[in-house]
Amino acid sequence: MKNREVTTMGDDHSDHERDHSHDNHDSHDNHDDHDSHDDHEHSHNHPHDDETFADPRPRVRAIQSLLVEEGLISTDSVDEAIHAYEEDIGPRNGAQVVARAWTDPDYRERLLAEPEAAIEEFDFDVGTQHIRVKANTADVHNVVVCTLCSCYPWSLLGLPPTWYKTPEYRSRTVREPRAVLAEFGLDLDDDVAVNVWDSSSEIRYMVLPCRPEGTDDLTEAELAELVTRDAMIGVERLTGPETADSGDEAGAAADGGTADPTGAFAELLGVDAEPTFRTPWQARAFGVAVALYDGGTGFDWSAFQRRLIAAVEETPSDVVDATVDDDTDHLNGSDVERIYYEQWGEALEQLLLDHDVLDADRIDGRAAEFAAGERTAAEFVEGERGH
Repeated sequence: MKNREVTTMGDDHSDHERDHSHDNHDSHDNHDDHDSHDDHEHSHNHPHDDETFADPRPRVRAIQSLLVEEGLISTDSVDEAIHAYEEDIGPRNGAQVVARAWTDPDYRERLLAEPEAAIEEFDFDVGTQHIRVKANTADVHNVVVCTLCSCYPWSLLGLPPTWYKTPEYRSRTVREPRAVLAEFGLDLDDDVAVNVWDSSSEIRYMVLPCRPEGTDDLTEAELAELVTRDAMIGVERLTGPETADSGDEAGAAADGGTADPTGAFAELLGVDAEPTFRTPWQARAFGVAVALYDGGTGFDWSAFQRRLIAAVEETPSDVVDATVDDDTDHLNGSDVERIYYEQWGEALEQLLLDHDVLDADRIDGRAAEFAAGERTAAEFVEGERGH
């Protein structure tokens, strides 16, 4: 297998920050100094073989197969990336950061002022992805969204929940955050201001929840067990071990969130209390991108994210509308995940094409071989697995 030097797969972008602040009267004035994401245009008109492009499985397999041939990734690295995010990372990294901030005032100050440097003190195995941390207080509640696609602090919170990727959450959270939070079971007092932080390809946000009452005697490790993914997104407020609403231990929802919610997001909650991939091709698409990034091949995650945003924007509305459940009038979890990872695969392919890492004819040809059964996924098990 060949080893290859790769020019950086990235675009020249500067950091921007978006905050949609809602005062206690729920003002909808947006304080948005984020530059347009359209300042880099990427052509999505490369030729495709229609038959293989309609089914994402052969194309995802083709991209992995070709990248392995080029020496840019190994099958082992793809498998390791999938396993890490399914089994190892989850929201535990973020929970450790939150617990440290609760117990160490100096660390809290560093975390809010220079979050990336503060998080690096933990020596996690994954990058910090341009993190900003926003602290909840008695008077201010923060919630995170990505209106453009589903930018998310993977390295701290693991795989994003299904509901985070839905068009409903992405659009409604900015317009009517209190209503959305209420559907998660979180009713805020009128005098609590709500700040909505809109993540982007340049900046990811994490909420630093308030420390629950009645936890003064808990150790840092015990406190980390109380921290949930949903609290770090901002759709939940934490309770102490003696005041939890349910009879379960306070940390029982550590990978999930609000129990028995009502409203538009109800049936999307709980289906991925331990988020994982619904089909092998979705895991493969994810793992290939992460393996490229982790492998030091010049893969720029922000450049990839911008193409993911473009793929989301270019998905025809009738494709989304066709998957709406007539009974609930919104997407079900399986459809959300399928559409999202189709967009993910398109973004990955476009980045590789834009930077001449692969060409469309090679991808089409290899995808046709997989579609026809001339090649199978067995090559990722039986073939060359290392560089």
